[in-house]
This record gives sequence, C-alpha cells and structure tokens, in this order.
Amino acid sequence: MAEAWQTSNLDHLDNLISSLRCTTDLGVSSTEYLFSSFDRRMGISFLRRRGLYSDPSLQTRLDAFAPYAHQVAFFLNPRRFRNSFLHIGGSDELPAALLSSQEDNFLSHALKTATTILSSTHRLKILHGIQTETLLSQYFLHKGRLLEAQYHLSTAVSYVVLGDLANFRRTGGSGSFKSSILVQDCIEEGEAVIAFWTVFSMDKMLSSSLDFPSNFPSQSQNAVQVDTPWPLEMEHYERNQVPPQIHPTHTVQRFVDGVEGDNHVVSCLAILAKSAILLAEAAVMARQWRPNMTPAETNAFLQPFMRLNKRITSFRDSLPPPNSLAACTAAAKPRMILAYTIAHAASIQLNRIFIAVNPRCREVCLTACMSIVWIVRAASLRNVTYVNPILGSLWSTTSQILNQEIIRLRAIPNTGAIIADLKSASDDVVASLAHFSKDCPFMLYQAGQLGSHGH
Repeated sequence: MAEAWQTSNLDHLDNLISSLRCTTDLGVSSTEYLFSSFDRRMGISFLRRRGLYSDPSLQTRLDAFAPYAHQVAFFLNPRRFRNSFLHIGGSDELPAALLSSQEDNFLSHALKTATTILSSTHRLKILHGIQTETLLSQYFLHKGRLLEAQYHLSTAVSYVVLGDLANFRRTGGSGSFKSSILVQDCIEEGEAVIAFWTVFSMDKMLSSSLDFPSNFPSQSQNAVQVDTPWPLEMEHYERNQVPPQIHPTHTVQRFVDGVEGDNHVVSCLAILAKSAILLAEAAVMARQWRPNMTPAETNAFLQPFMRLNKRITSFRDSLPPPNSLAACTAAAKPRMILAYTIAHAASIQLNRIFIAVNPRCREVCLTACMSIVWIVRAASLRNVTYVNPILGSLWSTTSQILNQEIIRLRAIPNTGAIIADLKSASDDVVASLAHFSKDCPFMLYQAGQLGSHGH
C-alpha cells in the first residue's frame, strides 16, 4: 500500500511522511510515536469526556491531538498530514493498553527513527526532520528533562540551517523561492515558513526563560540575518492568500528597530515570535549590566536599555486587551495566552535588574506582572486542557515579584488593601501553575521551586 501511495499524485500528498517511517511491526511513523506519547497527556481526557477512549483508532487519536497540535510545535499542514498518515500509517487500531503503557517504547522508536531522516531521498526530509525534533524537544520540556529538550531543539536548528530557512522567501513569481528546500506549492511554502518561526520562537523562549545558550544570537550580538517573512496562519497558505509583494529583508532587525513593513501580520505564531524576540533581547541586555560599571559604561548601557524598553512597551500596547482572549477559538487561546504572557515577561526581564533601586523600573515590573495576572483571569484557564510548559517558568517569576513587593509594602503603613490585592493576584497565578502541574513534570518542578521560596 505504501508503495502504491508513493506513486499517487492525489492532492500532492505523495510520500509526505516517508522520511518519518519506522520499520516496526506497528507500522507507524516517528511522529506517531511522539503523538502517542503526547496523547496520554492531552488526548486521553479529551477522549474519555466523549466516551471514545475504549476504541482509540488512529482517526480518533488524530482528532484528539488536533486541537493541541500548535501547542506542541506541530506545523505540518493538518489536512495533508491526516490524509497521508491514515493512508500509510499501518493498522488503524491500537489497544488502549498500548497507549497507556508503552510510552517508553514509542519514545525509543521515535529517537531511533529521528537519526535516519537525512538518509531519506524525500525532497521534504528537512521539514520532516524539523518536525520530529521540535516534537521531541517539546516532549522533553513537558517531562522536565531540560538537557534533552535543549539537545533536540539544537538539532532542529541544525535542520533549519541546512535548509537555509532563515532566508526562505519568494524571489520573483509566485512559484519562485530562495531556498534549498524544493517546495512545490503555497502550502509547502507555509510549512517552511512556519517551521522556521516555530524553531526560532522555541529557541528564544527556552534560552531566555531557562538560561540556555541561544542558537540565534541577539540583534546586539552579530545576529544571523533573517529574511524569512512573518508567518501567516496555515489557512492563508491553503487558500494561496500570500501577499505577492512581500520581499522581506532583515525581518527581525526591522521589528526590533520598530521599522514599519509587514509587521502588521497578526497570526498567532507571528505575535508569539515577536514576543519571544523581545524577551530574548531583554534577557541579553539584562545580562550585560554590572553594578560596578563606570559612568561611561553606564551611559553606554542605559541608552539601548531605554530604547528596548520603549520598543517592548510599544509592542505590548499594540496587543489587544486580555479580555479579548474570551473570543479566541479553543485552538488559538493557549497560543495567545503564551504570546501575551511572554510580551509582558519581556518588560519584567529587562527592568528586574533595577527593581530594588529604581521606582520606575519597579512600577514597570509590577504593571507587567498584573497584566499577566489579568491574562490568567481572563483566559479561564481551568477550561484549557494544555498550555506550553514554559508558562510555568513565567508564572513562577510573576509570583516571585508580586511576593517581593508584598514584603516591601509590609514595612509601609496603610498598605493593607494593596497587599491584599497583590496576594490575590499571586494566588491566582500559583493556582494556575498548580492546575497544570498535575500532568506536567516541568510545571510541577516550577511549583515546587516557588514553594521552596516561601510562597
């Protein structure tokens, strides 16, 4: 069947996931192994609520996975993936016990298969490699196995470099691209663009929040030039709704500098990428500060500090208010929660170094913290099944700063009402962290760290 499928030209699917196939008696791909592992965290409760868990067919598990795909860095076109996956994925029946007890076996197969992707002759093997490695990185982040998460993210970056995806763009007509990946239509163009920004955003988020070394240096550190356009939603690529006039250059630098261009793109991933860029820039700048700087060094530091602060504030102010999250679709809401939270976390990251000595920086930090609290409150997180684990780190930082302010205010008369409000805000953030900690070891660790600091 797989051989016949490879010769088919039905809907351009040909052999979409052949490079992910794993030679086992289960007859499923490495993406399936990862998908099955994630299914335990995100899909089973979904299935149980609908009375479907007793018959976890491939179709059912794909349906269960679909609402959470974006949250675990899945970027391949869902329709094409579903069609090719169901066609060549082997048996569509796997016992429930297999899903619940064989996670380690699924993972082992996925890890083995990931090492063979480049030996494939498939023209999209680089995209498939990126997809596999981003799923693995997200899986290990969820598990709290941070070194492995970092390793697989770095591998995904190596595929991005191999495919020159930082310079993926149209160069002329609608079918002409500057790329070493041979895309054949607008959907594959979208997969390549979204693949780059998925990896780029993950790198910026993890390097900033977990103090990992970034694979993409900041704009102040001889950054790699990015000419890839901001990502659209996949639906735009499916409809061939890509503005033909866009020929971007210096995409990231222009954004950081506040230069107008295609910065109006407001897809979920574009907003997330921009937020992550500012968070990373803030982290790099904060690390450059030293308390024993000379006056000249201090002045040289403060000028770009104030410039970046202004840029972050401008970007934050351009975002819709938190109460707009109520109107988001179930699929979009977790991504927008993450993007908005990171945008405000960038202000915290940059101003925190002066929080004890500069009232203005303290005010900026507290305003950003309360914005994150408003996001948590407006999003009705108890109705959300899964969020990106990196939110655990951001929420933990938010609670720590609110608690530090509570301690400071206790020495000031007539601040009881303010303290009560801050305590309520911190409690709401901690409650959200505790809610998702039940199924996420990484968040459980963050909650434990928060508890050890005396929340």
